[in-house]
Amino acid sequence: MKFADIEQGEVLSELPICDKNEETEQNINEAQRLTPYSSGDFENIARTEGCAKSLSSNKCAGLASVNGRLLSKNKQSKILPGRHRKRLILKNGSANVIAKNVAKRRQRYLQDLFITLVDIQWRWNLLVFSMGFIITWLFFAIIWWLINYSHGDFLHMNDTNWEPCVHNIKSFTSAFLFSLETQHTIGYGSRYVNEECPEAVFVLCLQSITGVMIQCFIVGMVFAKFSRPKKRQQTLMFSQNAIVCLRDGKLCLMFRVGNMRKSPVIGAQISLHLINRKTTTEGEVIPYYHSQLDIRHDSASNSFFLSWPVVVIHEINQHSPLYTMSAEELILKDKFELIAILEGTTESTGQSFQARSSYLSQEIVWGHRFEQVISYCKETGDFLVDYGKFNNTYETETPLCSAKQFYEFQRSFSMDCERYENHNKTRDQMKTTGSLRKPVFDIIESRSINSTE
Repeated sequence: MKFADIEQGEVLSELPICDKNEETEQNINEAQRLTPYSSGDFENIARTEGCAKSLSSNKCAGLASVNGRLLSKNKQSKILPGRHRKRLILKNGSANVIAKNVAKRRQRYLQDLFITLVDIQWRWNLLVFSMGFIITWLFFAIIWWLINYSHGDFLHMNDTNWEPCVHNIKSFTSAFLFSLETQHTIGYGSRYVNEECPEAVFVLCLQSITGVMIQCFIVGMVFAKFSRPKKRQQTLMFSQNAIVCLRDGKLCLMFRVGNMRKSPVIGAQISLHLINRKTTTEGEVIPYYHSQLDIRHDSASNSFFLSWPVVVIHEINQHSPLYTMSAEELILKDKFELIAILEGTTESTGQSFQARSSYLSQEIVWGHRFEQVISYCKETGDFLVDYGKFNNTYETETPLCSAKQFYEFQRSFSMDCERYENHNKTRDQMKTTGSLRKPVFDIIESRSINSTE
């Protein structure tokens, strides 16, 4: 038994009805294969009152069964942790890529020291800050001790007529305290430099400049680390799964993006990239081939207004790499990764940022549609966004065949319906013409009989 459904002029699906008790993989594959439209089916449809009216009453009993099994397999694959899969971009947006066998790796990082310190974790930053101060304190403490030692101040500590280079430095500990007071301009007053030693004045100026430079460097690094928009993506949400369903009669792949903050994202643009394995015509195997997919939001381009959650749409047409993939091939067999990238500018700081997420083939739910999350509150006059439903989907009738087969069926079905309508018009015209000319045909027939007699 074949199934075809037209609702508001759109062909929804044509699938063999599968028995709910059949659990074999062969029957599942058979239910997912598109059945071509035949002339016999066209004659059966023609006996009803109308093509669209007759087809709109049919339902596919096997669609929910097969789709449910596909979804159950999809859910079973989610048990594995995300890092155990072959995923280039993790769900939190970080790249799952580690560099290996890099020549002069440490030297390259030290040449770009500021960016290196900004990128490392906070515990390493605190360690670098502390070691930087302690090393400079100890270094200049040694210099101050050597200055007093070379001047002979330690030999005349009890001589009131002796003028030391630095007063009240009696040991290395007091030299360390003087170094600390000098670098941070504390100035307790008990230890100080006089004009007796020019080298002490020079070292005093050098340590003061060094302390200011270190503090400026640390303040700039801390500010850059706090102000970088890396954490901005924590308030930007990507749906947990991507979906495939019909939108305006076209098979589309969709995912949802939302902004939790009230401040909008200026110039938000989203791009979608497909990473899969490809073999060229020369036989070269490219394990991670990059393809950019065309996306839109409603009738707009890839520029989005993120004051409320939006659904990003990729229409699966003849230019899409997913054009020949059916539900089974897309979800269960073909292994690829979809990388979604959101770029924009933060309104509060004016800094550009990039948020990322990815979807594996097992994370694509076929035959589902996102639930609505926006509602209007009459009491307050506000539009409410329920992020508790952000990842929720519900099942909808969707053909399990590939987009190529679905569009071919649509074209053939529309041609058959047009041929059927033309046939009905011609038949009605012939009936009308025949009823008007019936007396004439009777006269001609009677004259022909008389002439023969």
